[in-house]
This record gives sequence, C-alpha cells and structure tokens, in this order.
Amino acid sequence: MIFQGIDFHNVDSLVRQSQGYAMQRVPDSVRLQLNENARDEVRFNSTGVELRFKIKSEKAVLSLKAEPGSEAMTAFIYYGSFQGGWQNSSKAIGVQETRISIPRPGDPEILQKLTGDCGLPFNPEVIRVVLPYGRCLFLGIEGDVEPPEQGDLPDKTYLAYGSSITHGSLALAAPCTYPFRIAQKLGCDYLNLGYAGSAYLEKEMAEYIVSRKDWDFASVEMGINMLYGNFTADQFEERVRSFVEVFSREERPVFATSIFGFNGSREFQEKAALFRKIVKKYAGEKLIFTDGLELLDNPAWISEDLIHPAVDGILQIADRWSDVMKKYGV
Repeated sequence: MIFQGIDFHNVDSLVRQSQGYAMQRVPDSVRLQLNENARDEVRFNSTGVELRFKIKSEKAVLSLKAEPGSEAMTAFIYYGSFQGGWQNSSKAIGVQETRISIPRPGDPEILQKLTGDCGLPFNPEVIRVVLPYGRCLFLGIEGDVEPPEQGDLPDKTYLAYGSSITHGSLALAAPCTYPFRIAQKLGCDYLNLGYAGSAYLEKEMAEYIVSRKDWDFASVEMGINMLYGNFTADQFEERVRSFVEVFSREERPVFATSIFGFNGSREFQEKAALFRKIVKKYAGEKLIFTDGLELLDNPAWISEDLIHPAVDGILQIADRWSDVMKKYGV
C-alpha cells in the first residue's frame, strides 16, 4: 500500500494508534478468522515489512518507534539490491521516537551500472528500509520522496507462509530470514506471512493466499506450531488435509515442507515424526514437497531453545530450498 509517498511492502493496512501507525499484513476479513494469537498478538508484527521509496531531495528522515521486545529492534537499509554502507547499513529503533536520516546514494551511476552488469533485481534508487519482526510504529517521513514504480522492482515475487522460523525469529537480522535469502538467491521479491507461534494452517489463510495475485510461487511450512500447540494427530491431519486441498487447485508452484530438524525431547521427536508423515501424505503428491529434515538436519545449528534454527540453520534452509525451487524454474 502507498502512504505519504512510501510503498509499505507486505502491508495490507495501516491502523492509526495514539502514537503512530501500526502495520497489519492481512485484512481484517482474514485476521478475524485466525486463531487468537495470530488474530491479536502477531497482527502488528512487522515481519517482512519494508518501507520503500525514492528520494528526490538530498535526504529523507524517517520517524519510527518500537514497542518493547525481548530482542534488539533494528532496521536495515538497502539501496535497491545493495546493502547500505557503514554509515547507512542499520539503525536501532528505540521505544521513543527514532529519527533515521537516509541520504540519496553517493555514486548512483556506479550502482546503476553494477545493477545492470550483475543482473540485480532492484533499482538502486529505491530505498528499502527492512523492518524487524517485532512491532514498529510509523510516525512519518520528511523530505521529497515518491514510491517506486513497477519497473524499479523485481519481475517475480515469492510468498512464504509458516511459523516463527519463517517469521524470522532468531535470524538475528531481518535480511537473514530464509524468505529474504531465498528471494536474494532467486533474484525476486518476497512476501513474508510467517506467524510466530500461530501458524495453525487455517483453511481461510490458504484461501486468502491463493486469492492474491501478487505472487508467482509460494512455500508453506507446516507443523511445528501445532506440534507444540497440543494438537492431536487427528486434528493436525484434518488441518493439513484441508489446507493442502486449497493449494492443490493452484496453478502457480507451491513448495511445501514439514517440521525442520530440532532438538526437543524424545516425546516431541516421536510426535514430530508422525506429523512429518501426515504432511508428506497430503503434500507429497499435490504440492512440491521436501521433507523438513532434508532442509535442516544438523543439531548443532539449532539454538539454545532446542526448537528454532540458529543463523547457520536458517541459511542452510535457504540454500537447500532455493536449490529445489530452481529445479522447477521459478
């Protein structure tokens, strides 16, 4: 959506609050049909949100504010496909108003030439402020800015749905999430519909994703939230069956995976093995299926919480899954 000369990428609507605008990724018609955590707690997480604009003046000053969280809230700045230089690479977002000054690129001709020579997907005139996974508020922008045009952006878009692993927890930086990395590797744009602790495979979410016309291929990560969410095997199977059935009618490529490797207790490992079989049963023939253990199987690359991949694990998922996707010509 476009607001104040900015393309709020991966945002469906801005919700006015007392201190600024919260960013919501799906419309209320979908949100209100999801589980309580997805509906109420994760609704304003800025997972995969980018503020994109072109600067017509010498600089732009962006005002943001973060809600308190357990991890650092950092915005990462890109000039098209190029990470910002050391003065403009990342900025901490505080719980008070944070003003981020972003200058126009210093050598635009060189960046334009490199973009063409290297076949990079983004026009380097497009500023991309990549927000963290927590809750951020947009307060405003100063300077002469305009949203990018279609020709400034990649031709294709990848959409990812899944748990906190898709969402970006423990990636440490938003550009290290596997959807961001896969998009980089495949030279495309991305949309992140990760829902931390609440990817419960609602049929309504599948129908919403399929109804969107702004993606060319998608991935769905299924299982870990429902494993720890006390779903029985029968309940999980019914959710997977109806979720996959919606995607099976989709002509665009949909890549599916089951639970990635993790270091949880024996009880959860046994249940995870059953859940993986269920996902394979339904997604194995109807979608482009890769078992989660084929994407991440190294116990040393799981974080101290025994569930989430550490950065090395996330990068392995991105490497292996993007290789699978390349075989299907996306």
